[in-house]
Amino acid sequence: MISFPRLALLPVTYTLLAATASPAHAQSLDHAAFEQLFGEPVTDSATGKPQRASDVPAEMDIVTAEDIRLSGADNLPDVLNFVAGLDVRPYGMQDAAVGIRGYNTALNPRVLVLLDGRQVYEDDYGLTVWPLIPVALSAIRQIEIIKGPSSALYGFNAVSGVINIVTYDPLRDKTIAARVEGGSQSLAYGEAVATVQDPGRMGIRLSAEGFRSTEFRGNAAGNTGQQPHSGSVALDARFQLAPGIEWDLAGSIGSVDSNYYIDIGSYTPVGFKANSLSSRLSADTGLGTLKLDAYRNENRTSDNQTVTNDHWQEDVVVVQASDLVKFGRNHAFRLAAEYRNNVASSLESFNGRIGYSIVAGSLMWDWQILRNLSLTNAVRVDDVSVSHQGAQFELPGAGGVYHDVDLIEPSFNSGAVLKVTDFDTVRLTAARAVQLPSLVDFGYARNFSGTIVAGNAGLQPSAVQNYEVDLDRRLPAFGAMLRVSVFAQRTTTAIGSPFGSGITVLPNGAPVFIARNFGDSSEVGGEIGIKGRSRSGLRWNLSYALALVHDDTPEAELFSAASVSYQRQSPTHSVIVGAGYSWRRLDLDMQARWQSHIQDFRIDLDTRVIAPVTVPNYITMNVRLGYRLTNRITASLLVEQLNQQSLARTAGLQVNRRFVGGIEVKF
Repeated sequence: MISFPRLALLPVTYTLLAATASPAHAQSLDHAAFEQLFGEPVTDSATGKPQRASDVPAEMDIVTAEDIRLSGADNLPDVLNFVAGLDVRPYGMQDAAVGIRGYNTALNPRVLVLLDGRQVYEDDYGLTVWPLIPVALSAIRQIEIIKGPSSALYGFNAVSGVINIVTYDPLRDKTIAARVEGGSQSLAYGEAVATVQDPGRMGIRLSAEGFRSTEFRGNAAGNTGQQPHSGSVALDARFQLAPGIEWDLAGSIGSVDSNYYIDIGSYTPVGFKANSLSSRLSADTGLGTLKLDAYRNENRTSDNQTVTNDHWQEDVVVVQASDLVKFGRNHAFRLAAEYRNNVASSLESFNGRIGYSIVAGSLMWDWQILRNLSLTNAVRVDDVSVSHQGAQFELPGAGGVYHDVDLIEPSFNSGAVLKVTDFDTVRLTAARAVQLPSLVDFGYARNFSGTIVAGNAGLQPSAVQNYEVDLDRRLPAFGAMLRVSVFAQRTTTAIGSPFGSGITVLPNGAPVFIARNFGDSSEVGGEIGIKGRSRSGLRWNLSYALALVHDDTPEAELFSAASVSYQRQSPTHSVIVGAGYSWRRLDLDMQARWQSHIQDFRIDLDTRVIAPVTVPNYITMNVRLGYRLTNRITASLLVEQLNQQSLARTAGLQVNRRFVGGIEVKF
């Protein structure tokens, strides 16, 4: 824990800094207009400031709406499976873990996932329930993937990176589409998106999606054979209140029922229900672009297993305020403040209510030093208070689980971007990010017929420091872009959950399962990739990713705490190759991925020992054929895992080949 004065002076500091700003005007981000102007995607995910993708001071990949369409995917993890540096582990039809640059594991807590800037990552257990994200694929403009720590803008848990799903603007983009699919494993999927507009005044988008199928075939610990299904409905509206003033209002509901592979190495049937309401007010003023965001997420989790019967409700309330202001032509500042309150409630799982409140302040400075050189620095300080309401849970001979915790943690991001030539861009970046223990890590407490499983209020956050060099080179003769990244990072005090930390012996000799910190971990790695397309309709991509992870924790400790054995779980090598061709009404696309072996983990239900399981290297290949019946209607056939009927990609169920046929209508 880092100790220095509390953040009581943040509001005063913020006011004084804002008062010194000279009048400046900054436009709100209009993706369509900027993309048309610059000929490439634009984003504000890296710094909070609108930028061309080629100018951001971070390593970022953008998956476009066309990429999603040509993939044929019906879920987000399948879209991300062919992005260099990402590791996607499908434990089930509705259960996938997504990692960035190694450190992936079941219920991965290290990647922060957002939908239009609103957090959909769940802090209760520390995971992203991908099918619970209330978005239809047809409503997505682009998916922005920031590789590397990004806590200075987003706060805790953006330690491996950030995935921000950006939807179309209902005020400016009139999206009307519908899609239905059916296929192997009794798969049925459908989505619909409709937008109504009063041009220049308001736009409202309604979207819905639903999925149902049978599960992957095979035997695995805890697998009940439950039929996975999910669905969501979302309403997004944007109103132009006055010139330069916009108000966004959004709400959603969704649910998922499926087996989930949890960090004891076993499946358990889980039901998730979620609803959210968010508001954003933005105004272009003489003092810059002012934004006020507020949202509330309610997540309900129910373990439907008879033995454990865990269930709880998580309520998250977030209020964010920011001001993006320019000083002259070469300096831009973004000042921001955030309040977050996160509470999980359950008599069975938490002996009442456990939660934390966060007050944070941040500052970003973007300096255009020369015409071809810019420097961006961002710093954030988070003040965290953890507390519990309810009865104390006593550990035999070791005292109570619950006590109040106060933490102050800083984070930073720094990046220099040098445009060496019209074709070459070099980035140098450094960052520090912090992973906060989840509410389960802090305060879960159960006694299962004499076996105690408990959180640990004394857990320390885990910090990640990252240093990186990137090179982008445009190859106009080939219509291609070559990208190279090399990075080194170190993680301190890894966090193990109550279920994934192995047995701890209390002072009185009693064995318990309790959350705890482990040793440090380091990694060096990088990616090299090239992607291009020709005017004749040919498109292609090739990439290689390297992740060399080394854990400092002794092997004897990691044997019983396999979920934090990152060295074993990270694939050292991965290669992605793809090609596609469009001719008249026909689209034909192929993507393939080879990945080196890993060691996942699985519990032996007879001995109750969690042990490593080797997952051999594998190749998986997807092929999609699309045919435009009319300008608005497209028929498609997707074959997932064409090369193999059944494939082990995790220690859980094997992934089965799928045939999926669909019809898509767009207006």
